[in-house]
Amino acid sequence: MFETQWFDAQADLIRNYLFTYYPKDNTIEMFDYKNKRMFLKRMACPEISPKDLFINSTVTIFARQLKIVDYGDVFTRQTFAQGKQSTFAMIKPDVYTHTGKIIDYIYRSGFVIGALKMTRFNQQTASRFLS
Repeated sequence: MFETQWFDAQADLIRNYLFTYYPKDNTIEMFDYKNKRMFLKRMACPEISPKDLFINSTVTIFARQLKIVDYGDVFTRQTFAQGKQSTFAMIKPDVYTHTGKIIDYIYRSGFVIGALKMTRFNQQTASRFLS
């Protein structure tokens, strides 16, 4: 089970779902938190695999891009977080022009980037990371 979010552009709000993946038969189902009812009954979904399911990843179900924001239960946390670690990486301004090569190297090395953010630091923020 995973907690997921979908941005509904028509309503301009974020909808929360409990996304359940059954690895034995590769089926999924979704439960709508707000309405407290089943949103999608259990069905086959061959395009989803366990390697696609991690925090901050995006899975597409019937053209809805669901962002995985958290694990839905303790068992899922223990099973999927096992062997996974997270880290923080920062590309300094002097190699900014090589950002694409750096990201490509990370992927070729077998790592997965779960969340990527590009920002410009001010003096105060930069001093926290560079000191």
